[in-house]
Amino acid sequence: MPSGLKFSHIGIVYYFMREKSTPPPPHSSFLENLRALSSATLLTKVLGYARDAGLVAVFGGGALTDAYYAAFRILNVFRRTVGEGAVNAGFIPALEKEKAVSSAHGAVFFSAAWTLVFFVSLALASLGAIFRHDLVRLTSYGFTARPEQFLLTAAVTAILMPHLIFVNVSALFQSALNAAGKFFLPALAPAAFSLSIIAYLLFMAGSGGAGLADNVKIMGLAGAASLSGLIQVLILLPMLKKAGYGLALSNPFKNAAVSRSLLLAAPAAAAMAQDQIALFVNTMFASFLEPGSITAIYNAARVIQFPVSLFAAAAASVTLPELSRHSADNEPERFGAVLGGAFKTTALIIIPAALGLMALSLPICRTLFEHGRFTREQSGLTAGVLFYLSLGLAGFGVNKLAASACYGAGDVKTPVKIVLFQTALNAALCFPLMRAMGAEGLALATALSSLAAAALFIRAAKIRGAFYRVEPGFYLKTLAASALMCAFCLGATRLLSDVHPAYTVALAVPGGIAIYFGALKILRLEERKLLTGGRF
Repeated sequence: MPSGLKFSHIGIVYYFMREKSTPPPPHSSFLENLRALSSATLLTKVLGYARDAGLVAVFGGGALTDAYYAAFRILNVFRRTVGEGAVNAGFIPALEKEKAVSSAHGAVFFSAAWTLVFFVSLALASLGAIFRHDLVRLTSYGFTARPEQFLLTAAVTAILMPHLIFVNVSALFQSALNAAGKFFLPALAPAAFSLSIIAYLLFMAGSGGAGLADNVKIMGLAGAASLSGLIQVLILLPMLKKAGYGLALSNPFKNAAVSRSLLLAAPAAAAMAQDQIALFVNTMFASFLEPGSITAIYNAARVIQFPVSLFAAAAASVTLPELSRHSADNEPERFGAVLGGAFKTTALIIIPAALGLMALSLPICRTLFEHGRFTREQSGLTAGVLFYLSLGLAGFGVNKLAASACYGAGDVKTPVKIVLFQTALNAALCFPLMRAMGAEGLALATALSSLAAAALFIRAAKIRGAFYRVEPGFYLKTLAASALMCAFCLGATRLLSDVHPAYTVALAVPGGIAIYFGALKILRLEERKLLTGGRF
């Protein structure tokens, strides 16, 4: 794929962020940093899919992987809230302000912030390990009917807990390095997780796993995951010291800037982890379903996260600093222009991605996961979950952008209220839909609650003007082109039903992309040129 198409979302975001009278510099450091960040993210995502495919190939998609993923989901919620959520929402904006005073102020603030993140993570990890049985009973109560699986999940949870400390500290290190203008290597550090798991799986697939029980192997997998967190910290540490940050411990509660950032970080953290919270609720309900349901939800969510992480999250990351500045300068027109451009960016990618994933859900899941012990039936279950999750993809994208815009405007309450509503609606829908549709019903509940949250975000005062300033014709043309692409993908799936699914994916994906851009050109949607670098 040409580089212009790989990271074209950066170009369109930058286009809408710049002042209209000033063309973007062709080699701006801003654009270069974003390209570095996105290329590293893309690489870690590809390694992540290789990791997940290898895991189900070695262990299958049943009770063993359900235990691992149920435990890992607990860890992910803590990571997204305490780690990535709190750090990005509260500490890093405060770090930027302290650095603006002086580099010494920045170093003092970082010392206090790292101390707080480390000890909070240590406390959570210790409590998680001690109360592992209660934690699993709370989050996967359905496993209590299967004592062996319950005990295995509790053991895996305890083994994974040290990973929480390392990944939360790594999140702080990465953000501090980003603030120092370092993007590629910090964004690449999480690849250590996938590489550690892949290395372990290769060892188990060879002679290393001979004679070991599957339960022991899955606990070894959790150990490899925990070790990878330490590797991430060690990778980032030299860069951190070079950027002028040390690891001296200091009392965070004696630092006024840390106290102020806590007031922002605490509520914002939950909103930043909205997708993980929704999937966490799904995991709780899925523990009552047939073995393999939790694994199917995890793998389908991983596929969904690709366009969300690479495009919607990237757009949110790029626009947040600009939105914050325009809000502080009381420039509502520029605020709306930036956010409106971000909505366009997301729509151009997310709408066709949603329809494409729905049309190709089965061949994609078979291609990615149907290897080794992962069966055709398990592929079918995963594909069904992926289909219904794809219905909510537009909601996932809007929610990422809108929450970021609210923080940029200094509005912390709106995202928290909406996420609480989304979580309650998801939980309310899960039970009836699970009874009617199984794991697919849980995915549908997540999709519907996400779309409902997106509707509420769009109604928010700060978001409404930016969303509706995008002309309706843009959305209609994008939807029409996406529908043509979807029809082609459906036709390819039916015509090639007797061949290996990888061939279907290999034909349908590039063919669908060509049809999509061809339709955009016929419909004269000029924004397509920003996705193609102006070459089509």
